[in-house]
Amino acid sequence: MPAPKNSPSKSPWWLESLLGSLGIILAVGIAAYVNETAREIVAQGLAYLFAFFSTPFVLETSTAFLGLCIVMFINNRRLEREGDGWVEMEITEPDTVESTTPGQTSAEKASEA
Repeated sequence: MPAPKNSPSKSPWWLESLLGSLGIILAVGIAAYVNETAREIVAQGLAYLFAFFSTPFVLETSTAFLGLCIVMFINNRRLEREGDGWVEMEITEPDTVESTTPGQTSAEKASEA
């Protein structure tokens, strides 16, 4: 099977989002380290988020959604690497006149092929 063609862009598409998210987290962390009020607000916010996401329905739903996203991400990476596996099957029609020997059924002729 031939290798799939690579995209012309070599830079990862997710790198900009990752760096932006890390920048925001770093800025909030520095603000919480420097200022006591910011530290208290961040701690209170994280406590509220933990309390919200640990409730039974939200925890189960968010875990299922996160698992589905992981499966779709892995499948998308596999499809990019291996291709979609689309196969076209050529169907040939049998001859209209079959040449069978006397006493030979068409099932026996098919097993010979």
